[in-house]
Amino acid sequence: MNLLAVLAAAGMTSAVALSVVALPISSTPRAVAVEPAATTTTMTTAAVVTVAPLVAPVVTPPVPAGLVPGAESGDVVRLQERLVQLHYDPGTVDGHYGDDTALAVMAFQKVSGLGRTGVADTGTMLALVGAADPAPLVPAGAPTRVEVDVARQVLFVWSDGQPVKILPVSTGSGLHYCETGGCGVAVTPLGDFRAERRIAGLHRSPLGVLYNPVFFHQGFAIHGSPSIPPYPASHGCIRVPIHSSRWIYDHITDGTPIHLV
Repeated sequence: MNLLAVLAAAGMTSAVALSVVALPISSTPRAVAVEPAATTTTMTTAAVVTVAPLVAPVVTPPVPAGLVPGAESGDVVRLQERLVQLHYDPGTVDGHYGDDTALAVMAFQKVSGLGRTGVADTGTMLALVGAADPAPLVPAGAPTRVEVDVARQVLFVWSDGQPVKILPVSTGSGLHYCETGGCGVAVTPLGDFRAERRIAGLHRSPLGVLYNPVFFHQGFAIHGSPSIPPYPASHGCIRVPIHSSRWIYDHITDGTPIHLV
């Protein structure tokens, strides 16, 4: 099956058009021997047939049009559906490329080692076609658990041994800070923890506003935030998109293992 057929199966042909360019594989003609024809008196010399060089298709995908924040189209619907299929959270599947969809695209880019732009560019669209479930960070972990990849800035929720949610996060910046009379270093602790307690809705802490926080160690929590940049920027908590924070609150029950690696 060629790439065009693969993209068609994924429902993305209008988002990524393909052009095929013939490119010779070899410029050296090949000689093929042909059996000599028999006569009544002698055998003729073997004929030499020159075969034209083989050519192979080269797929040259252009940058997909319209798959940028602010766009509204059927292509955006198919993008959102593919992200949901891969356990990312683009928000409502409505064909609108808003902030929620951009954050889901950025999460996929983080997992795939692509540029963290939130824009569904050509490389991102092609990677989405062949993407599969990620490998676990803690293979021997409990079937239901949370894994946070601090290096890639991504959170994975596993349920019964299967990934069910992948979110972009922003963890501790590593910088010194001073807030409301207190100072410290913005570091997210690494290690193995468990969900301890939670607060529904908006919660004001000395270091800022938290949405639906789930605490796992002292004052550290996984919580919703309006700011999820593609790099570590928090005071030490694990920020997730606000639209995903209620899902986290509802599905990460107290006692759930949380691994920060």
